[in-house]
Amino acid sequence: MTSSMDRSVRNTRFAIADLQKRISVLEATRNDLSRQMTKLVESVPEDEIDANAEREGYVAYGSYAKSVIERKSNLRKTLSDIEAQAGNLGEELRMALDALDSFERVRARQMAAKAEKALKRA
Repeated sequence: MTSSMDRSVRNTRFAIADLQKRISVLEATRNDLSRQMTKLVESVPEDEIDANAEREGYVAYGSYAKSVIERKSNLRKTLSDIEAQAGNLGEELRMALDALDSFERVRARQMAAKAEKALKRA
């Protein structure tokens, strides 16, 4: 029973560490994409533009702006997907932490029972 529980605890701790790493990667990716989005918004604040639009100092600004607007749209979708994934991983992490807590409570009860038996024998 104990070795089975030890294996379960190890597996749960491994899962927790893995989930924490994955969440960390998602957060870093989200931060990077947010920085990219900020730069794009500074470059082209509009969300719609005519392909023939002109801007002083830019050759073919309309085409450039359209590509930036499309990139911003793609980044928004990706950021939304990352938020969903982070939420799912967060829920998995909470469940794994609850499972680990349960294992530790069971182990504490087992140790208390052993100690009680030892006191009765003495």
